[in-house]
Amino acid sequence: MFIHVLSMLYLLITGIGTYEFKNDFVVLMSNLDKTLVAYNFVLKTAFFVLKRNDLKILINEIKNSGDRVSEGRKRLMISHIIVITALSTSIVSAFCLLSTVRGEMTVEAWMPFNPLKNKKNLLISMQLLAVTFIPCMYRAFAIQGIVCTIIMYFCDQLDDLQDRMRNLVYSVENEITMKKEFKDIIKKHVRLIGLVALTYKQDIKFSSYRKMFSSRYSKQFTSIFKEFFLVQNLAVTIELCLSALMVSVAGLEQRILLASFLAYLFMALLNAYIFCYLGDTLIIKSQGIADAAFDSSWTSWPAKLQKDLLIVIRAAQKPLKLSAGGISVMCIQTYSQ
Repeated sequence: MFIHVLSMLYLLITGIGTYEFKNDFVVLMSNLDKTLVAYNFVLKTAFFVLKRNDLKILINEIKNSGDRVSEGRKRLMISHIIVITALSTSIVSAFCLLSTVRGEMTVEAWMPFNPLKNKKNLLISMQLLAVTFIPCMYRAFAIQGIVCTIIMYFCDQLDDLQDRMRNLVYSVENEITMKKEFKDIIKKHVRLIGLVALTYKQDIKFSSYRKMFSSRYSKQFTSIFKEFFLVQNLAVTIELCLSALMVSVAGLEQRILLASFLAYLFMALLNAYIFCYLGDTLIIKSQGIADAAFDSSWTSWPAKLQKDLLIVIRAAQKPLKLSAGGISVMCIQTYSQ
């Protein structure tokens, strides 16, 4: 709750500061660009908090599923958030230090005193801005880490399903073991991708799927994060527009101002690329179940198992996707547009 108050305080004082410079176009655009980052963080956090109960249910189900995550994927989950946090902190710190040296405000904000009167006032104002913004930024990166970690978890489990599918070998001697493994694969596929109501005529034999629609995992995941990705896409779009406008308006003598725009644009595009890359990977991995089924030794299977495998292949042709508010899909194609 305290971090929420700090975030709103930052938006309030920077909003007043932006309004005070409404007649200076360059300063106005510069302030809008820098405060856009905070609005992006706050809005994504707000939607995340609103869906926290659904997210808690999803995470508990994943924890209780017994799924294992590879060590390489764990390292990627950790290194991703460390790199993004370190890079963002470095950029923000560099521009704050540069503004302090030049005797300027990093972001124009209302203060109960004149921040440009002397160095002491300037340092105090910088500290106040840092105290209100830094917790907001780190909280946003923590949320991003949770989102990306769940996506990586899905990708890792889909990789596991593909490996297990390719390794299925049928023979008269291992018929029971093979059918049990196939049953486990399909149950996990149901849980991850979107097939519901699998029934069995006997303890080992499979019947057909009775219904196909979004699974509990994929439905919950899409429902929880669709607003999150919508805000992400809108923020990047606005950032691109502001940067293009400032590049065309600002002169070469305002190199530091242009550098700040390009730095924030770089971070926005980097974060957008991460989400789109993970979304694209998720699509490829979920469709890869069909390829893995084709790669298995299905030609030697009984006709009944081949029919069940065909249903799995048809189901895998509808991949798991990350939706940005139902408007667009998070993938490399969306990023390139």
